[in-house]
Amino acid sequence: DIFSTPISTDAPNSMFTQKAHPVSIPSGITGDDKGALGPVQTNNFFTNFLLGDGTDPVYLDPYVVWKDTSNSTVTLAISHQTASERTYAPGDSPVEYYSNAAGVNSLGLSASTFSSSTTLQADTLTKFSINVNLVNSDTEYMWCPLLQGIGFITGIYYNLTPQINTNVGISSVSGETSPKSGIDKYSIALTNGNTWLMYVVVPDGQSISFATSGSDTIIGSNSVNGCAIQLCFGNDSNYDTAAGCYPVSCDLTGSVSGTTGSYSFKYTTDGSSNGGTTLMWALPHHVDSFTSDMSSKKTSFTIDSLVSGTMTAYLTNEFDLEETDLPTSVSFDPYTTIPGKSADYTDDAKTSIKTAATSESGDDVSSASDTDSMYTSGKILDKYAYVLYVIYYILEDSSLAKTFSSTLQTAMNRFTENKQQYPLDYDTTWKGIVSSAGMSGDSSADYGNTYYNDHHFHYGYHVHAAAIIAKADKDLGGSWLADNKDWVTTLIRDVANPSSEDTYFPVFRNFDWFNGHSWAHGITAQADGKDEESSSEDYNFYYGMKMWANVVEDTDMEARANLILAIMKRSLNDYILYEDDNTIEPSNFIGNKVSGIIFQNKIDHTTYFGTELQYIQGIHMLPITPISSYIRSPTFVEQEWTEKLASIIDNVTDGWRGILMLNVALYDPETSYNFFNGSSFSTNYLDDGMSKTWSLAYGAGVGGAS
Repeated sequence: DIFSTPISTDAPNSMFTQKAHPVSIPSGITGDDKGALGPVQTNNFFTNFLLGDGTDPVYLDPYVVWKDTSNSTVTLAISHQTASERTYAPGDSPVEYYSNAAGVNSLGLSASTFSSSTTLQADTLTKFSINVNLVNSDTEYMWCPLLQGIGFITGIYYNLTPQINTNVGISSVSGETSPKSGIDKYSIALTNGNTWLMYVVVPDGQSISFATSGSDTIIGSNSVNGCAIQLCFGNDSNYDTAAGCYPVSCDLTGSVSGTTGSYSFKYTTDGSSNGGTTLMWALPHHVDSFTSDMSSKKTSFTIDSLVSGTMTAYLTNEFDLEETDLPTSVSFDPYTTIPGKSADYTDDAKTSIKTAATSESGDDVSSASDTDSMYTSGKILDKYAYVLYVIYYILEDSSLAKTFSSTLQTAMNRFTENKQQYPLDYDTTWKGIVSSAGMSGDSSADYGNTYYNDHHFHYGYHVHAAAIIAKADKDLGGSWLADNKDWVTTLIRDVANPSSEDTYFPVFRNFDWFNGHSWAHGITAQADGKDEESSSEDYNFYYGMKMWANVVEDTDMEARANLILAIMKRSLNDYILYEDDNTIEPSNFIGNKVSGIIFQNKIDHTTYFGTELQYIQGIHMLPITPISSYIRSPTFVEQEWTEKLASIIDNVTDGWRGILMLNVALYDPETSYNFFNGSSFSTNYLDDGMSKTWSLAYGAGVGGAS
């Protein structure tokens, strides 16, 4: 199992000052079985419960839940929106955004004695699950185990009279045939035309009935102890098969062999059902990668997800998935998926690359990378790491490589010794490595790094730069790797710790195994949930992790990185990068070619830093690296260029032009190479994370100089 062994269980190096975070964790949040709290997920689906007043929505997909405090009571409100109920931006196709309505409590779990003094508490916070409790006292509470993809929202009542609230309006409630002894079934028609089912699992020796109270409440006849109420959207017989059984936790397991990677979500359940399992909703990328033994568990029942197409119901306690195209052949050298293309470093190409490398290796890297941002400095350090790679491994100039390796190490050591303008701290509250820039309470400092925004974006550049430095130095006979391994490992643990045995960091802070990609947003409450603006900087982290693992010969880490990259290749091309034949996202949106910012509740074709088209498309390109062509197919890149970018490129005169033109090499290497090698090329066209050296070497390395 590639997830069973932690990278390390050591405390972070003492160079990282230990400090409490300015955002505290609310009272009533405890660890496993209400014990001591360990590392807390910051970028996870349930984090909104832990932020602000805890009332912002939590997106489970296909359901949304939140703490509703209206009408002087507390309700775990539940919503599901169909595709027909979405809001689309005005204007012609492709529209700028689409979103789901917020705050529509279709049905919510409450109790007759809940009041404004009822508290929301939570325990057993894992990567995949959280126990949410609405509490009157130690003996009077409702427990709701919440996971992504669950078929039912289940509340277990202890010494309470259950009450169901809605702000939609109830048309009718009817008792239905019991699917199983001890389970009562009700069909609830709402005034918006939607139907929900309610299953009531009554403990032996107890009984309860339900009646409406006005048009917005269903109330139980008496108090119950250990009674489970399950709510679900739609009316389908598969619910009857699964009613009474619900997941309470999930374990991730996985293995890799060659280019094939397998992984499983193993759900621990409570209760029992006619079918012996619960019902789970699978996203399109799950369905397409399920192993053959999942076919017998598939139903024909479907439901609309929030922003990820149509989900399919499976009667199962386990998801078994397989990827058969792991990027094991992608390494440090330029790589392409264009058929028939390969490296062709002609003498003329080598001369051009050498000229660029000689110039750029003379830059003052230490001064250039001396910034107040881990993100900006990381881009700059990685830019020069690529230059080093080209000098030593493509131009094979060991003399210049040795000199420049020393220059680059000096610049990098400012960070590995934690002596940059804003050193990194170890946050003892949420538990992670954060920039000290925002520790006084500035949530926007360094793009929100202190508040756990974008750690995979920021640290991915540093990790990849370190991999090249370590590889080149090792081949040159140096010891940089041994001296700096712990620092790099700590950054990887912060983002991609595989094991709860490492008690200093949460498990997989950014990568969402259910959605198949990462979330960038950290610990500020956000009504539309977590978001991600740059798919390319997401996979850039895992590419950097893959190459670091390759250098240090950590086969499990490299296997995890390859598996994640394969999952992302599938999920990103379903939900974020849109070929013309994409049938998952709305047809009036895919013409944007990229999502822009994908939230859990909406997709908005924009960026946080501007609305220029080159920004929106380009932030999903940069940096162009050997892994880019694995994710971004030649077909997609050509379509995006033809439909969106060819008409604007001549008006782009800053660093975005270089990004767009290096991206062209993913489908037309000759045009890209000739651009960077042309007499009219200007260094104004280079983004601060780009070098002319790598741009030429990449273009020639994928056949563009022939």
